[in-house]
Amino acid sequence: MRKLAFALTAALVLAGPAAAQTYPVKGKTITTIVPSTAGGGTDTAARLIAPLLEKLLGTTVEVVNKPGASMQIGMGEAARAKPDGYTLIWSVLPTFASIYLDEERKSPFKRDSLKPIVMYYGAPFGIAVQASSPHKTLKDLVDAAKASPGKLRSGTTGFMSTGHFANIAFQQGTGTQMATVNFQGGGPQVTALLGGHIDVGFNSIGELVSQQKSGALRILAVMDEQRSPLLPEVPTTREAGFEVSPIGSDIGLSAPAGTPDAIVQQLAAAMKTAMADGELKAKMLEIGNTVTYLDPAAYTKFWDNVDARFKPLIEAARKQGQ
Repeated sequence: MRKLAFALTAALVLAGPAAAQTYPVKGKTITTIVPSTAGGGTDTAARLIAPLLEKLLGTTVEVVNKPGASMQIGMGEAARAKPDGYTLIWSVLPTFASIYLDEERKSPFKRDSLKPIVMYYGAPFGIAVQASSPHKTLKDLVDAAKASPGKLRSGTTGFMSTGHFANIAFQQGTGTQMATVNFQGGGPQVTALLGGHIDVGFNSIGELVSQQKSGALRILAVMDEQRSPLLPEVPTTREAGFEVSPIGSDIGLSAPAGTPDAIVQQLAAAMKTAMADGELKAKMLEIGNTVTYLDPAAYTKFWDNVDARFKPLIEAARKQGQ
């Protein structure tokens, strides 16, 4: 931990002497908002890194859940908070983008309501069927879907969720048409898949890996550019023969717009140091997440690219729900 503290101190000096002296004030809590319920993937990841940030920043880092309205409540609270570095939010893409890019939701905040700090991790999605399913490969599933358009039932993690976008991207990329069933989260969708109520599900790898290893589900492909270290035997969609857009949840840390750059750089330095911790990386990988650091500039560019990529999918999801 001494090495971590030394690395952070060096980074703070580079960020500016005044910022290092005034932020954070010792004893003043930094609140990080998780815009979803306790126990979920984002919540778990936030609570894993919070103790490391506390040691590095020298003050309490609290994780507070603000669920509701498909993450809109938590995002709104962060956007309205005082831009002083003491209220931050774990930003979930592309879900956040779906809030302000969807005109029908009439979001009171926009993309520039938040200031990206760093990317924390990515959680790629997988395409899964029951272990007893006749579809042994992704090609089997695609062939069956093309043979009977609209017959296969495909589940999502919720309307306008990442799972919904994964579902749409898969159908667009493979030229198939399936009956879409939107659930209230990844857990209910996996339960429905296990019970045979749907034929295929689109979930994050972390929500599927234990079921794959137990033999209850079969993951046909990973919707990513590379195979998951947790499931090295499972091909990517491209390796399986289909050009399907990579889809997953990407989570980072953001601050209210107007937060001073010096504070953003201090927080980025602390996150970078904490994310280099080997035990943290191992624990994150266990739950299907790949720690991926992007600095403020790179994370901002990444976020802008998400907006561009997902705008058409958001429009398609909205039309599908009408």
